[in-house]
Amino acid sequence: MKLPFQSMLLRTLTLAVGTLATSYSLVATAEQSTGFKEGSTMVALVNLHPDMKRKVLYAMNYQLPDLLPMCAEVKIDDIGSKEIEFIYNGVTYSYVWDKHTKGAGQSLEENFKQYFGDKCDQAKVNSLSKEDQDGIKSGIPRVGMTKEGIMFAMGRPPIHANPSLDTSTWMYWANKWGRKAIDFDDKGIVKAIR
Repeated sequence: MKLPFQSMLLRTLTLAVGTLATSYSLVATAEQSTGFKEGSTMVALVNLHPDMKRKVLYAMNYQLPDLLPMCAEVKIDDIGSKEIEFIYNGVTYSYVWDKHTKGAGQSLEENFKQYFGDKCDQAKVNSLSKEDQDGIKSGIPRVGMTKEGIMFAMGRPPIHANPSLDTSTWMYWANKWGRKAIDFDDKGIVKAIR
């Protein structure tokens, strides 16, 4: 079927404008959804354990006694090649990349984004068992929690020692010198913490 010249021109123009609008909206959505830029606000996707005295949060995800709770808002102040400065409750912290995380092939940005994002999933936490919810609230692992509950309570274990989360043991570092192993049964429930 042949269309008159004006109809073809209008159809081509509409298609071009529609394509431009679609591609622009995809770019705008992608930029808005990442939130990873200086001056942006992000939230903790899981509980994190910074050294509040030294104002440092390590990419190794040390399980220190202090708690930056899930859903806490942080503002990215500065993004460097080896650390990210963010503000939490009016205090500036350094998020420090380490050689182990770097050696495992994870960039600073990738590592940061597994702990911080645009919104936390509090509804998911509310749907978990009481054991999971209690552990998440305290930020401390407990026997009877699920892998999902541990992930919210403690964050992802360091990637260099835990490249896969399908294993029956997750290894965390309590600090630079001590480790903490979480053992799961065949159903993914914590059976021991050592």
